[in-house]
Amino acid sequence: MRIPEFDFIEPRSVAEACALLAEDPEGNAVFAGGTDVLVNLRGGAYEPRRLVSLQRIDELHDIGYSDETGLLIGAMATVNRVARNEIVQEHFPGVVDAALSLAADQVRNQATVAGNLCMAVPSADMAPILLAHGATLRVASPDGAREVPIREFFSGPRETVLGPTEVVTAIVVPPPAEDQGDANQRHGGRVSLSLPIASAAAVVTMDGEVCREAAIGLGAVAPTPLHAKSVGDFLAGRELSPEVLDEAGALASAEAKPIDDLRAGKAFRREVVGVLTRRAISIAAARARSGRG
Repeated sequence: MRIPEFDFIEPRSVAEACALLAEDPEGNAVFAGGTDVLVNLRGGAYEPRRLVSLQRIDELHDIGYSDETGLLIGAMATVNRVARNEIVQEHFPGVVDAALSLAADQVRNQATVAGNLCMAVPSADMAPILLAHGATLRVASPDGAREVPIREFFSGPRETVLGPTEVVTAIVVPPPAEDQGDANQRHGGRVSLSLPIASAAAVVTMDGEVCREAAIGLGAVAPTPLHAKSVGDFLAGRELSPEVLDEAGALASAEAKPIDDLRAGKAFRREVVGVLTRRAISIAAARARSGRG
């Protein structure tokens, strides 16, 4: 397949990038790590007149943390940089779980967390854990800046609420509560190289053996990555007995809206996402009790 011709532009600031997008709103593609964009170009998914690269905007490469605002992941922070960051490893091991499940090491060296979200595929590896954490995306445009809760970000398969002149500049993950743990689980073929057939993430806050609060994210089992609110609501105030975990898994399966495709059928995906949800909750709770995550 022939790659179409296009201009490649490298602005040096967010303001310059937004201004370039405003010049030709329908003719641009934003280029971050490029791992998905180049595949789509080669496959003919779209033919932009130009790529606007964010690679030379220094501020977008930042990763930072504060106890007040939480974890900041710049739009150009690669998946491997996030996975290897000591602060992320200490406070958000579930984010590390998700990052290390994404493709192979060579891809993670180039792919960005923000790019993984902005492609908005139902199986996006980083989406379930960030949905469970209730992350926020910082977005810039020629008209200014705004913040979009990730639970409102996905509008359909490969679709988001971003306008044609908007770019994500950072992802902000709230600081973990005391006695909180997180975890991410996925099922695929060859785990390091395939898209997940189903995935589940959990963030739980424990009070001894009782779950005080919980949030669940699901992937690859609906038209978009999914915040399974009914599961979190069910878990709040309950001891995490095997029976409760089974019911949580059943609720996750019920919330799922999977499709049949070449990789798996609907019934299999529903069954698997229930198992993954139970597993993610158990791991997150264990981490909360141990003080890890």
